[in-house]
Amino acid sequence: MHKTINKLLIFLSILIMIVDCSKVMDTQCKLIDAQKYAGEPITVKINECITIELESQLSTGYRWRFATKEDPGVLINSDYKVQTSGEQTVGGIDKEIFTFKAVKAGKATVIFDYVRPFDKNPEPVKTKEFIITIIE
Repeated sequence: MHKTINKLLIFLSILIMIVDCSKVMDTQCKLIDAQKYAGEPITVKINECITIELESQLSTGYRWRFATKEDPGVLINSDYKVQTSGEQTVGGIDKEIFTFKAVKAGKATVIFDYVRPFDKNPEPVKTKEFIITIIE
């Protein structure tokens, strides 16, 4: 019985976190277009969100993957979407859209690597770095 209650509590905790993160999408997030980003400072407040759009060619097998460095607990990844080109042609340009929620004050560096994830130990062909400061 205790195992069932513990599993239920874990499930409810995860569900609450998902619902809380989905609320981020109801608000206007700070939008960063990676194609135009020139390294300028990115600052958001706690409980605000930031959306980073990266161009990709999904039909080639390449995808963006990210890692958060410095203080990774200040941001949580709350959403991921793909916006495909209308024609769905091989080599067509798509967008991968990552949304993060600021959960506590601090600084995080989010590094995106453009890789083919099915390759063993893939080497990135592109890398993008975003330094984000979260303030109260």
